[in-house]
Amino acid sequence: MPKQPHIGLGELITLLAMMTSLGALTIDLQLPAMPLIAEYYGLQVANHQQWIITAYMLGFAAAQLFYGPVSDSIGRKPVLMFGVGLYVLASILCLFADNYTLFLLARALQGAGAAAARIMVNAITRDHFAGNEMARVTSLVMMMFIMVPVFAPTLGSLLLLVGPWQWILYAYLLFGCLIVLWSGFRLPESLPAERRKPLKMATHWAAFVRVIKQPLSMTFAVISGIIFSGFMAYLNSAQQLFDQVYGVAEYFPMIFGGIALFFGLAAYANAKVVMHFGAFRVTQVALTLMLICNTLGLILCWLYAGIPPLWVLMLLLGSINISIGLAYGNLIAIAMWPLGDDAGMGASVIGVVSALIAASLGIGISLQLSATVMPVMIGFFSTSLLAFIMLQLSRRHVPKAASE
Repeated sequence: MPKQPHIGLGELITLLAMMTSLGALTIDLQLPAMPLIAEYYGLQVANHQQWIITAYMLGFAAAQLFYGPVSDSIGRKPVLMFGVGLYVLASILCLFADNYTLFLLARALQGAGAAAARIMVNAITRDHFAGNEMARVTSLVMMMFIMVPVFAPTLGSLLLLVGPWQWILYAYLLFGCLIVLWSGFRLPESLPAERRKPLKMATHWAAFVRVIKQPLSMTFAVISGIIFSGFMAYLNSAQQLFDQVYGVAEYFPMIFGGIALFFGLAAYANAKVVMHFGAFRVTQVALTLMLICNTLGLILCWLYAGIPPLWVLMLLLGSINISIGLAYGNLIAIAMWPLGDDAGMGASVIGVVSALIAASLGIGISLQLSATVMPVMIGFFSTSLLAFIMLQLSRRHVPKAASE
């Protein structure tokens, strides 16, 4: 048996952050180019460009159910290498897509490939850590990952200054190949042979049933999808929002990156406090803050006839990002808490549920964007209220250790 590579905690967290960043990069890097892509493919309705993100997210969501169970049988590393290789292939297909439908299909295939990286991050993290410690490591990963949305739109804008929008697709290729090489040479297999399950339908079906019958896991998977749907709606519509509603397209990379920075700071803060206060208690505070901010945002939108001052909107979006940064890693960690023996299947099912809800609700909210921010703010408020109510109803299922 070949000798396993040794990787330190710092390098592992950095690599996991790179794997997590694959999805953010594939969305955020192209945000400045979306009007150019729409023009290239002759789109007549501006809101139709939002499907560039949603197609990716739907592929990302649908493929997740495959990767976790297979990784429970053959290990995490082969599944990761297959998925990122598929991502690289899909990026090449995007380059050769000669109509919008084919481009969207290639984007969906990109999402299907990137899903392997996201699912393996959860499974590998759960292989090494559990409970509040997993929440801390997840937050550290998210803290490093957030540098992608902070800088990606600026990098995308720089690429557009020196070349056509297709250069962004070459950046995807480069990033995907980097992950393949780094993982191939440095990442050890985290699932030992004695813990693997037979690659049998009956075995995986039994694991699937155990996961979906776990009320804690399913409830927190749904809550994570609901709160992330508002963020997806923001991603879908951000470029249009700052260009068409506020007329500040030239400042879009700086505005987007500045707002994203709040997410990273919150994830860093969560990594510091979650071991002391517990994942559930921190999540309660975060979702309370989110509901308050969205209620205030709805009131301000009404007072300003649907278009609050730009600085007000930026503060509101920054506060919402703080809430998501505090809550998201904890929600996933709590959902994974009881699934140590089914970490791969659990990561897949939780990922599918969360991503499908986020993508579906997100596009539903963002497609309402018109000449005002009001439709989007109503969507934000509704989803945060629903998530808050579900969290309060779930208290009895949460392990005591998660609240301490």
